Amino acid sequence: MEHLNYSYLILRWFSLVLFFVSLFFLVVLLFRYKKSEMGHKLKLQLLAGAGILPLLTLFFSDQTLLEGMKDDKFCGSCHTMVPFFKSIGDPEIKTLSAVHAQNNWIRDKHCYTCHTDYALLGGIKAKMRGLRHMYVFYTGQGDKRPKLYKPYPNHNCLGCHGGAIKYEEETTHKEISGEIAKNEVSCLDCHGPSHPE
Repeated sequence: MEHLNYSYLILRWFSLVLFFVSLFFLVVLLFRYKKSEMGHKLKLQLLAGAGILPLLTLFFSDQTLLEGMKDDKFCGSCHTMVPFFKSIGDPEIKTLSAVHAQNNWIRDKHCYTCHTDYALLGGIKAKMRGLRHMYVFYTGQGDKRPKLYKPYPNHNCLGCHGGAIKYEEETTHKEISGEIAKNEVSCLDCHGPSHPE
């Protein structure tokens, strides 16, 4: 986990440096030249200052933000998520998420691991759902407690448990494997609740 924090800090500072270099280019170019003096060299400098460097800044700052959003502390920074965040470390709570975290079955990024679909755009979709939660909360359009917008997909559980000997040898899993695969039966029906009510 420490190396991720270090990488995060490097990306953060690099994006800030790029931003200020870009800003410096623009200020210098705006005050140095008149429109009539704009030559090929100046146009390239303007392209770098107004186009390329801001795009690089955007790329690196987005990477920093995306990496930071995977951290449980990011999820717990929103006060509506505090009960969920605190529950995973509370030994008195025995919900599915708490048991996974407390037994170190998921080493880090607990929220991200369980709430991200295992697909090409899974991380982006998870972040979009998070932004939707924030929008609904701050505009007062929904409950103060975040809720899933669709049933929790079993393939998120099966990403870790599917193929595991203990899972595969469980009689109930064998009997309803087709229903589990089609999401006709939810893993949470038997193994829930996932979070404190």
